[in-house]
Amino acid sequence: MTRRMSCSMTVDAVRARTKTVTRRHVDTWKDLAPGARLTLVEKAMGLPKGARQVVLADVEIVRVSMLRLGLYPSGPYKLSPLDQAELDREGLGHLTVDEFLIMWLQSHGYTQWVGLGSHGLAQARHQVYCRRIEWRYLDG
Repeated sequence: MTRRMSCSMTVDAVRARTKTVTRRHVDTWKDLAPGARLTLVEKAMGLPKGARQVVLADVEIVRVSMLRLGLYPSGPYKLSPLDQAELDREGLGHLTVDEFLIMWLQSHGYTQWVGLGSHGLAQARHQVYCRRIEWRYLDG
């Protein structure tokens, strides 16, 4: 059985096969490597008694990077600032970059940065690390 990853905030993008990237807390998914396979599910934990996980897709990991929250790998050995195209890959293209940063920081326990306003967001882009996971869908 493959490992499972929850995509509860981006279910529609996974179903549409447009989500190809996720950012997770730097302390998680440490042993994930290119070539590994995952099953993406609607919700992995906190299900009511008797409920089952809803499988969305099977994927193969293409790249795993530990990097600053405000960056993404845009080519061999090149990093680019977080932009709208990267948010589309996250399945969250309806958010602005700042809205995404606030949502990610709050949902991963970094609320102290959000309380500092735009100055805090600017600092978080360069000081908070995340694990960026990129995949391809196995069903074509």
